[in-house]
Amino acid sequence: MGDTANIRRMRFLLIAAVALYLTGPTLVVVWLSFSTDDVLRFPPQLFSWRWYQEFVFDERWNEAVLRTLFVGGLATLFSTTIGSIAAFGVARTKLPAKRLVEALAIAPLVVPPIILATGGYSLFAKLDMIGSNIGLAVLHTVLGVPYVYLIVASALARIDPSIELAALSLGANRWRTIRDVTMPVNLPAIITGGLFAFLISFDEVVVTVFVSGSLAPTLPVRIFSSLSMAASPVVAAVSTVQIIIAVVLMWMAGILQRWQRRWAEAAPAM
Repeated sequence: MGDTANIRRMRFLLIAAVALYLTGPTLVVVWLSFSTDDVLRFPPQLFSWRWYQEFVFDERWNEAVLRTLFVGGLATLFSTTIGSIAAFGVARTKLPAKRLVEALAIAPLVVPPIILATGGYSLFAKLDMIGSNIGLAVLHTVLGVPYVYLIVASALARIDPSIELAALSLGANRWRTIRDVTMPVNLPAIITGGLFAFLISFDEVVVTVFVSGSLAPTLPVRIFSSLSMAASPVVAAVSTVQIIIAVVLMWMAGILQRWQRRWAEAAPAM
């Protein structure tokens, strides 16, 4: 019993050490965001909301946020649509090139972003789309599609296809079956994929630097340029806001995954 208790204690200490190692830099950033100093300095002099106020009321930061949300919204819409269609096509149809479609859908996961950035820059320079929000959203879509595809494809694999066959046998056409059966059952997975696609766009720097042009930079690019020119604590405040948004979205994704599992378990009995 004593040995078992010691093993459990050591396991707990190991997990706590790993958790602290992984979250330590994030906690330091949050700590620095409440600094009263004019530059990033550790340990900071606390406590002030000054840098959050500067972030909220600075027009340049506001423009960066608006462009980030606009591009991220477009990229999320495009990624969710393309990734969901690809996942359904591979899982529910007899495509002659399923492996090719799957390889193309997940290829951006293994292609370095710098390759995509240089290729996108060359293409959009010829199309006169450097600095275009649509062009930036298209490249972010390429990065987001693999996440949507993998999440939706995994959800489709857990759903019994007999419920779709039952709808077809009762007179529903293919489109109505998708609309009334497949889509509702897989909606949590589709939304989860969309959340991941938005997070990818929300945090992308390399591709954005290449094709964002001279217009207002996105939020990650503005953070990068601010750190290059001057280490202001406002960057820590902005980063803290990003961390909060990411945590909230991941929490929502966890809820949606539980919802998806309940749908999958209940579907065969429907």
